[in-house]
Amino acid sequence: MASLHGMLASYQAGRLTPAHLLHATLLIRLLEAVTSVAATAEGVRSQLTASSSTETDINRPVAAAPPPDAAAPSPVAVAPPPDAAAPPPVATAPPPVDWSHVNGLLQPIESCLKLLLGKWMQTPDVEEAEVQLGVGCMNFIATYYAAFKSQSHFRAVDCLEHIESLCNRLLVPFSSSAAMQKTLGRLAQYTAFRESSCTSHAVPSLPSLHCSRGRTLCPVIKTGTPFLLLTAYTRLVHSFCCLHRGLDERLLTGILNHAAVTSYVQTISKSVHQASAWGWFARHETHCLYDMVKLSACTPSSDARLYHQVALRLLMCMLTGDEFFVYDLLSTTVFSPAALRLSQLETDAISSDVADLRLSDGAAKLSGAALFDLEVPSSRLLRLAADSLPSIRATYMTAAAQLALLAEKSRVLTKSGAPHTVSGFMLRRPLQPVLPNDWPLSPLVDLYHKSLSAEQRGFFVEEVTPAAVHVVSVCLRWLYVLLECWPQLLLFVSPATVYSRLACALLAGPDLFLDATVALHFKAVVWRLCCSATLDFTESIPGIASFPDLYLQVIEQFKAVSFGDALFCCFVLIPLQQQHAVQLRKMLWAEHSEALRSLSVPLNKVNINTFLAFH
Repeated sequence: MASLHGMLASYQAGRLTPAHLLHATLLIRLLEAVTSVAATAEGVRSQLTASSSTETDINRPVAAAPPPDAAAPSPVAVAPPPDAAAPPPVATAPPPVDWSHVNGLLQPIESCLKLLLGKWMQTPDVEEAEVQLGVGCMNFIATYYAAFKSQSHFRAVDCLEHIESLCNRLLVPFSSSAAMQKTLGRLAQYTAFRESSCTSHAVPSLPSLHCSRGRTLCPVIKTGTPFLLLTAYTRLVHSFCCLHRGLDERLLTGILNHAAVTSYVQTISKSVHQASAWGWFARHETHCLYDMVKLSACTPSSDARLYHQVALRLLMCMLTGDEFFVYDLLSTTVFSPAALRLSQLETDAISSDVADLRLSDGAAKLSGAALFDLEVPSSRLLRLAADSLPSIRATYMTAAAQLALLAEKSRVLTKSGAPHTVSGFMLRRPLQPVLPNDWPLSPLVDLYHKSLSAEQRGFFVEEVTPAAVHVVSVCLRWLYVLLECWPQLLLFVSPATVYSRLACALLAGPDLFLDATVALHFKAVVWRLCCSATLDFTESIPGIASFPDLYLQVIEQFKAVSFGDALFCCFVLIPLQQQHAVQLRKMLWAEHSEALRSLSVPLNKVNINTFLAFH
């Protein structure tokens, strides 16, 4: 404590050199880690006490196991995947520190931050060592308040009054200062969401650095990067907003509504480049964007629809180790009706439908085998998706159950900073995205694997369960929303991959396509596939060893259960176009010619020019 006060006095007198500032920064970072450990120490000790008390029962007699001739296993039981996450290990004893050791650290570090920000507001050009010291102070204060609210002597009224005073007197003026304006103006220059010019790892011992002589350094960590300051600042403001919901709105709008930030965020939402291509250091930018997305939910004046697109974009960029951020975005932001602005989306879709109105030419409408009409306007499909958002969210959160286990370890390492609560720091699949690019279609793949696993154990699916119909319908609804409203987000998923995942839905059960809700959305997605000019079944499809083998299963399923369904027929016809491999056409015309009796599609529903064209 005395060293902190001495450091403040020396800095105020101008006697600190850059080396002294660096030492002070390291000290504050160490104190931040100690604060996190002290905040969790009491809970960990209680857990260890409870676990040790259960060990006394180890010598007690155990009840006999039931006889082996019990009932046969249920056909719906599915074996857990081999890569399922193991149960979390028992926490080790924390270091001998508690909250009393760090309770007095806040005041001197806040004073240090006030001195730094006061100087920056007067002279925007500051030394990098001072910026690092200010970043360390911001991160410490954010960690302190995040942990302080769970302490027994926490006084909500006094804490909120202090936070409000700190924001009004310091952070609000700083957010509109010339230093912050200059920082925000450099965002587009240092973003990692642009084409990477580094094609190989030059340093084998540092595979995530992505730099060497003559190559480009990751822009996020270049000298003069704005993300060093902005990431810490947005984290600090976010931690304050989690405690105090009535902060001055200028604290948020000064950042979120800034012209440079709006232009930068729009560029991110439309970018076709992955930040993960730059490796580990791009996570500084993705963490900053995560806090911006969370802050946008705290103010109604922000562009919620734009930041929702950024949230969807971040799901494809977060690397292993950031499971907490991905899981939090899925559970709070991605499926939020307020963020989606579905009422506005419906208006846009209705306007599009009205613009495309034309007189009917009397052509026959496409109908399914169950004799329901498949010609439904997109406005109605979007309304169905709006009404089913809670069930869509529940389905995807169920599919992310394994991610929830990994998110807890990620939260400990990235948020609480309490390393004693985890058993190791090794990452699974390092430098790989947390979610695949085709994550909206993952429930269809999971459903197919369950049905395949049941068949391998001798339990053949003769009728699709209502739960399976529900999973497919909500998955297709969400996919349709993405295709209609944010098609640029699916540029990272090839049309051949989408076709393969839709095939999994048809193979998961014999009569899924007969459900009206499934068929309506399935038809809308298949029509998009037919219009795609980049459909290529010779490319490598994740999870598919051989596409011809998958297509053969689709043909056999069509022969067995299609009943001449026109929608199923259209799906089978897509790979038969002249632009695709002749092997696929031989499967139907030569090897399974008996399926041609059921293959009937109205000619007005087939684009002959596209079907016969060579590319």
